[in-house]
Amino acid sequence: MEKEQQKFYGEAAQSIAPYGFLMAFFTLIYSLFFGIAWGLIGWLIFALAAVCSVYIACMSLRNIKHANRFEVFESLEGQRIKKQMGLLSAVTYTGVWMSGLILAYFGLHSFIFPTVTLIIGLHFIPQAKIMNRTIDYFVAPFPILSALSAIYLAFVSDMRWYVLWSVAGIGGACATLIYGFYLLSVYRKTAEKFGMPYK
Repeated sequence: MEKEQQKFYGEAAQSIAPYGFLMAFFTLIYSLFFGIAWGLIGWLIFALAAVCSVYIACMSLRNIKHANRFEVFESLEGQRIKKQMGLLSAVTYTGVWMSGLILAYFGLHSFIFPTVTLIIGLHFIPQAKIMNRTIDYFVAPFPILSALSAIYLAFVSDMRWYVLWSVAGIGGACATLIYGFYLLSVYRKTAEKFGMPYK
């Protein structure tokens, strides 16, 4: 029974553990221009985001080391998720690169990051169905609304590009931080569920 548990735990653990790193990295990207846009308050928010990102990254590294102790036996459900997520990622990041290149070509630099943030936010919606998770539905509105706000402001105001990028980044940073802490919590709960030692 223990071997059977380890068999399924290995797949679950290794499908969760690495993604905290991505959330930590994207949090820094989303909050990168806060200080330039809003001065001291912006730098303080960036510093807080950076501290949270370092914590998430360190805990994710710990989880990766723990997950690598267990062999992975890919289930049919795991194969389905891997295939559908691969397709979703291909569509999402093709959209990201294409929109970025097109906007840059036409000199619409203020719209690049808000558009990218909007695409990333929208991708959480089909991801929720693929992964059978509800949290994606809760985090999706953050980047979607902040991106739409930045796009609107780009049309009606003369705000500098880094301010508009920061407006879009607010929702993106919130989403990635929420998701990063969520992944840490899910990893611990998964270990407890399968009765695997985790300290």
